[in-house]
Order: sequence, then structure tokens, then C-alpha cells
Amino acid sequence: MSPATCLTACCRWRLPLALLLASLLAAACVQPGVDPADGDGDRRVGPACAPGAALTLLHFNDFHGQLAPYTDPEDQTERGGIARLAATLDQIRAEDPQQPVVLLFAGDLLQGTMTSSLFLGLPDVLLFERMGVAAAVLGNHELDYGQDQFRRLAAAVGFPFLAANVVSAGEPLPLVPWVRLTPPGAPAIAVLGLTTPELLTTTHPRNTAGLQVTDPVAVARQWVPRLQSEGTMVVVLSHMGIADDRRLAQTVSGIDLIIGGHNHHRYAQPVLVAGVPIVQAGERGGWLGRMDLQCRDGHLQQTAYRLLPIDATRPEDAEMAAEVRRIVAAAEQELDQPVGVSSVELSAARGLIRRTEAPFGNLLADLARDLTGAEVALFNGGGFRASIPAGPVTLQHVYQAFPFRNELVVGKLSGAQLQAALARSAALDPADDPGGFLQVSGVRYAIAAGRLASASVAGAPLDPQRPYRVVTSDFLAAGGDGYAMLAELANPVPTGRLISDLLIDAFRHQSPLAAHTDGRIERR
Repeated sequence: MSPATCLTACCRWRLPLALLLASLLAAACVQPGVDPADGDGDRRVGPACAPGAALTLLHFNDFHGQLAPYTDPEDQTERGGIARLAATLDQIRAEDPQQPVVLLFAGDLLQGTMTSSLFLGLPDVLLFERMGVAAAVLGNHELDYGQDQFRRLAAAVGFPFLAANVVSAGEPLPLVPWVRLTPPGAPAIAVLGLTTPELLTTTHPRNTAGLQVTDPVAVARQWVPRLQSEGTMVVVLSHMGIADDRRLAQTVSGIDLIIGGHNHHRYAQPVLVAGVPIVQAGERGGWLGRMDLQCRDGHLQQTAYRLLPIDATRPEDAEMAAEVRRIVAAAEQELDQPVGVSSVELSAARGLIRRTEAPFGNLLADLARDLTGAEVALFNGGGFRASIPAGPVTLQHVYQAFPFRNELVVGKLSGAQLQAALARSAALDPADDPGGFLQVSGVRYAIAAGRLASASVAGAPLDPQRPYRVVTSDFLAAGGDGYAMLAELANPVPTGRLISDLLIDAFRHQSPLAAHTDGRIERR
């Protein structure tokens, strides 16, 4: 694919941005395809091997388009940056040029930054190929820009996307169930890809039309014995989250290693479940997992595991850093326009917006209800993707917070349907930081022991028989995040107003914006 073809086919940006990026991405378009801690001793994790065989497995997950470094909200540490990640990879590969190094990615490459959204993921996948990613599992955000765009992105790179448990009733996606990797001087590796059933509920339903996600355990039971019989090391590249990874390890024999993602956890050491090590390396390129293996006593064994922080102490790959600066500058030229002022930080921290009442959630829901005249507003916490700092606010801040281009929809729900939606939100385990947790306006609800304890609208108890006028996102109105009852919204009317535009207008006309909590969501 030529650079011009790559840019034309894969992106729908405006002409000035295409011109700015053409020279930047030309080379890429034609390219072929917690603290560090040592492991706690040798552990067999693979098949029989020849004496002297050795292998280094590297992994990361949930990158979410984070090309530039970011500030970790947990400790204000500067982390990540694909140029630092690339330089770290080069250092590891240079330690022993004779020892093979395999880099695997456990899903959610796209979505979450202005550059990823504006350029529809193209710079992300091209720079992944430049780093030498050998295989990636399909994450639940890989289809956020639509199936056709995913096809374009997959065609632009040489590494495969894996998902053994995704079935298409229409035009197949460019997915393979597994890939055989044959690093020189090391046993072959069979990498089986499994993704979360949440693929169908965490992106807009139009992005998953015709797709089915089958039970990963059942699929693994079909594939693992076959892969094991070929004498390969069986690695499951999973984007399912730690709970499903544990279930897989407990119920499917023959798996040597599970490399996980999806819930952004990081483990300084592998989690052992039924003798199977499970690893996961945080999010956004802030960490890199490293497992060193050697042939001992005739079998491949883990000799060390480290979770490497990718932070400001790491050098950068100069060429890649320059490319990232050009990409960011091209985006900022579009998005660095001021829109207003926020008098407080509008936090979208996962431990807040996905667990309890949040000022940012209240602000958005109140704005939507005021705009439409609805009695109730409902928004999923997972739709808030980034915080907006106190002080001057730009288009970039807003689009980082709401990159999905979700539209406001107004319709009617019965009190019983509204109660069912609130009950679903109440039942979600806060420890999972569930994206489906509802931020609301016009309704107050209380949660006790994972159950809906009470609900009221305008100070009156919820009436199961009464219809209520509700505003929500087109994502939830299509049944997203498992809210099937919201797909039953009567007489739904698309407003033509994007959530991001709602917030932009509010900043432009009501600044400085303030937000606070008032007890509308209570955990007892």
C-alpha cells in the first residue's frame, strides 16, 4: 500500500491534516510487517525444548491510543509515551541479539485520545508495527470506528489481530483464531486470541452488527488440545479481564500462560491460578511486562518476571518521538481552540465516575435534561473517558473526555423500565469499575448491598406505571452496556446534538462552569 493510498483509504480527516501527516506517515505505511521485581524462581511454563533454548516474552495492554506521555492520576507520575516504549524494547533486544524477543499486545489499541479519534487509529497501528508487535488480540474498543475502518487498519499492518471466539454472520472481519510464532532457537509458540463478550455492549451496536462473541472457555477447550499436540507453548492472549482469565485457567487444561488485558490491572508478579501464570501490565503504555524463559531439565521454564515502568527515567526513540510530536501538533492545530473555563476539575477517574455520584456526571446529566426538557437523564460512567482540569478548557479537553461521538436521544420509559435500569446499575460490582454505572439527573437512587434500595423522580417515589420522559445517549438507547430495557425507549427521537457539542456549548455560554454532588446517588 502506498503512503497516499494508506492515508486516503484509512482516514477521513480534513485535507490540511492529511497534508501535515503525509510526510510523517509515509515511511510507516510501507514498513514491513508497581516497581520492577524479579520472579520468585524457576517455573515450568512451556513444552519440551532443546538445551540452551531461551526466550523473552514482552507484553502490554489497553494502550488506548496513548502515543504521547501522560500524567498518572494515581501518583502524578509522568508515564508512557510510545517513543519511550520503543526505546525500552530496543534496549531489551540489544541485551543478547541471539536471544529471541516476542512482543504481544492484549487488546484495546485504539480510542481514548484526541489523536486516535481524529485520525481513526491509523497512527496507532502503524507505530505498533514499527515497534515490532508480533500479534494483538481484538479488544472491545477496536471496532469503535466501525468494522470498515478496522478492516482498513488491519490491512495497513503486517501483524495479525486474533479472536477465536468472534463469529461474523456477514462480511468476515480480518481476524484469525491463533498464530504460530517460531522464534529462532526457541520452541514454537501458539498464541490463541480470546476477547470479552463485552465487545457487543461497550461500543455502539452498529459497530458490532452481525457479530457474535461465543463462550471463551468453550472455544479454548476446542483449540488448546490441538495446539498443545503440536508441541508448542500455548499462550492465551486475552482481552477478557482477570475474572474470566481465572475461570479459563481453572477450567481449561494445557494452557502455559495467559497474557491479559481489559480491566487495566497490573501485577508485579504473575498471578498463579491452577498452576497457570496470568500477567497483565496496566494501561496506556505505562508499563511493560517481561518474562524470561530458558530451557532447563528439558522444558521451557520461567526464570524471571519483571513489570517495567515506562516513565521519564527511560530514554526515547528519537525518530519515533519526533513523529509523535508531529501527530500531536497536527491534532492540536485543530483542537487547541479555547471554549471556556471550568471552576473545578471535572474528574473522570474510573474509581469515581464508575462507582458513585460524580460532579462531572451530575453536570453532564443536568445539562442534557435542561436542554431537552426531559424529566430524567441517564449516562454511563464508561462514556466519560478523561478528566477536564480546572481553568481554561479547549476543544481538546472536551474531545478527550467524550471521543465517541455519541448523540443525545429523547424518549419515554415506563417507571418499571426506569427502575430496571437503575437496578442494573445498582447491581454492578464497584470493584470492577463498571462502565455501565449510571450517572443521573432528575432521579435519585440509593444502593444497598448491590440492590436498588429506593428511587424517586422530582421528590416522588418512582411509579412503575407512569411514563417518564428520558434523555440518554444513543449508545444506551441501543441497549449498550447491557441495558436492554433502554433499547425499549418509546418514540425515541435523536436530537442531532452530540454529547461533546452539548458540553462545548455550555462552556462557551455558561463559563465558568461548576459542578458538585448533592446526594442524588447514595450507597448505604
